[in-house]
Amino acid sequence: MAQTRDDGLQIEQDRTHSRREWRIERVGWAVMAILLAAGLLGLLGYGPLSQANAGEPGKLTLAYDRLQRASAPSEYHFTVAPSLARDGVFRLRFDNALLDEVELQSIIPEPEHVRAGPGYTEYVFAMEAAEGSPARIQFQFEQATFGHVRGNVTADGAAPLVIDQFILP
Repeated sequence: MAQTRDDGLQIEQDRTHSRREWRIERVGWAVMAILLAAGLLGLLGYGPLSQANAGEPGKLTLAYDRLQRASAPSEYHFTVAPSLARDGVFRLRFDNALLDEVELQSIIPEPEHVRAGPGYTEYVFAMEAAEGSPARIQFQFEQATFGHVRGNVTADGAAPLVIDQFILP
């Protein structure tokens, strides 16, 4: 359909095409808004929805990120009740599924001993049971690969902790 403007210029318009183009543009805006909100909430990496906790308060608890990025620094934060120490030591056992594809940067405090067994790695920490306040243990690492990772962390006297993570490229 041709229209003539006041200045004599003739313009062709296809209103059906224009409406279709506007709808596509609005859908694109909505998709971008959804992705932005997901990113801010942590669904695409770090944020409040990507944080997870496992364990039993007052015994052994773990705070970690459900979603991580490969080659990015990450941490496991354990809180350990003094009652879990046996003869002044606390043993924390990781499934190898959790540690096979990570590069450990540091462990705070450093373990007294590290022992490997079939399918697990055990860290032994010196810990006094009489202190009264919970101990904190931090594992700092980087994931070397991407994909789904699931494994258990166990300690004597506490329920197993299940770590279920997805590593983004």
